[in-house]
Amino acid sequence: MTTEKDLNRLADTSYWVDKGKENIPFNPKKGTILTPKTIKGLTQSYKVLKVEDNTKNGMQAMAVAPIKNGVVDTSEVIIAYAGTNFDDNLDRLTDTTTVVGGNMDLSIPKWWGSPEKVEGQAVTAQKFAISIKENYPKAVVTTTGHSLGEYLAIYIAAENQWKNTGFNGPDPYSILSDEAKQWIKDNPGLLVNYRNKHDKIGNYGGNKTGAAILLDASKGGYNPIKSLDYHDLSAWQFDKDGNLVAPGRSSRESRLAQMEATTRYQLWNLSVLSDKLRTSHGGLSSSEEIFINSGEAIIILNGVSTMMEDGLATVIKDYQQAITEAEELWRETVERAQGIGMDLSYDEVIEALANGGASQRSIVIEATAFYEQKIDSAKQMLDEYRVLMAEIQTSIDKQLANDQQLAKEIQF
Repeated sequence: MTTEKDLNRLADTSYWVDKGKENIPFNPKKGTILTPKTIKGLTQSYKVLKVEDNTKNGMQAMAVAPIKNGVVDTSEVIIAYAGTNFDDNLDRLTDTTTVVGGNMDLSIPKWWGSPEKVEGQAVTAQKFAISIKENYPKAVVTTTGHSLGEYLAIYIAAENQWKNTGFNGPDPYSILSDEAKQWIKDNPGLLVNYRNKHDKIGNYGGNKTGAAILLDASKGGYNPIKSLDYHDLSAWQFDKDGNLVAPGRSSRESRLAQMEATTRYQLWNLSVLSDKLRTSHGGLSSSEEIFINSGEAIIILNGVSTMMEDGLATVIKDYQQAITEAEELWRETVERAQGIGMDLSYDEVIEALANGGASQRSIVIEATAFYEQKIDSAKQMLDEYRVLMAEIQTSIDKQLANDQQLAKEIQF
């Protein structure tokens, strides 16, 4: 599946769809091939399947599919939505009307010359998504974007029950349908909105979707003079495998949230592969052969296997450590309080701490309950992962038994 690094670069490239945007290398069009040479930072090539540059409301979108072994693999499609072009009045109006005001339509003001009400970007973003779904009904669709683009990308993913990974987006919960809100509640972890702690724009709207992972990418501490830099896509760093690296300044809770999101993403990838193989009853269609022959089966069964086991074990270990630290914090708090109030009895010290807002319940009991719930969630993911791995191995074994040539290509 597409890496977080590539999603970051595709989110950036979606801005280039805007024909009114200056100082860009080119305007992506249907059929354009995006390569690591033409788009700095891409790890593989993609073919543009469709673009839209909506001149009535300012929305830009781009749908692409990865090229694997020289073949366009439309079993996976990524839709990238462009964020705000600050030179575009329609984008700024969308920020005010939809992101802040929650209105799905745009009312063009009289002073623009021809006042009228038009469909807002969220409406045409959904129409674009529907067209992709109709043209590629078997595709696994992921959305991405930056800023306003990620706001739209989260909205579209929730409404269509797709995976999303994007960057610095305000929260679109206020415009979601009741069905989308229920889907979010039932499917935690499928929406991932990486936000920078000091980004005033991207952190707008709270986090009712639960998509936000708040990391501190400030590189040396907050500098108000560079406040807009915290909203920039270039603030994010990635490892050699294309996974976003949680900056060292981020809190442990943030780093664990990112690890948990990455694990859920891999679990989702496994479920996609399992569904493909299960529905094929051991026989693969041409698009599924691309999926397997590209080497993704090997990556999943070998590389991802280690990552999932080790990653979930790390999550569980860190949450257990957090419980220990909460207990130690309470013990140290009581000891310091007793040292200060030497004339007070133990019960009087505990009462004084409680009056100051520090109690065993707030420091230990509530924290322990929260971390134990997280541990249970990680253990559940581990159980789901092992079931999926068994299903995948069984399906691949059936396919390999029927296709010795494929067995030679995969070379287990």
